[in-house]
Amino acid sequence: MKRNCSICLKRVEGDDAPVLAMGAYGNPKVLCDECAAANIDDRVTVATMTEMFESSAKRAQAIKEGTYDFALDEVESDEGFDEIPEELQETEEDRLLDEKEAEANAKLDKFLNWAWVGVAIAVVGFIIYRIFS
Repeated sequence: MKRNCSICLKRVEGDDAPVLAMGAYGNPKVLCDECAAANIDDRVTVATMTEMFESSAKRAQAIKEGTYDFALDEVESDEGFDEIPEELQETEEDRLLDEKEAEANAKLDKFLNWAWVGVAIAVVGFIIYRIFS
């Protein structure tokens, strides 16, 4: 089976490629031989990934046992805005400018609509002229 490495995107051939993770619909995300052999010397990254894998394994085990509380997944955040900051609020000048732009666009739309009606009438007239002449 031909697939691409999940890290470097090189072509990986064969069914015995190392699996990094399982993707959607159970499709394995594989690694090429070079990426699978790479050593990670960044201790912070290794510690972070190890911690994430351990907590994920505990969560998966609790889910299998039926003891996991899914309410723990919900993130409660008190970091919301009570009001929009003054520099982001729309001013009266902004509203007036928007209204002027809307009026100009409406006039242009009306003009273009009448222009297309005129073009359509001219085309129909030309067709009728060509048919009868």
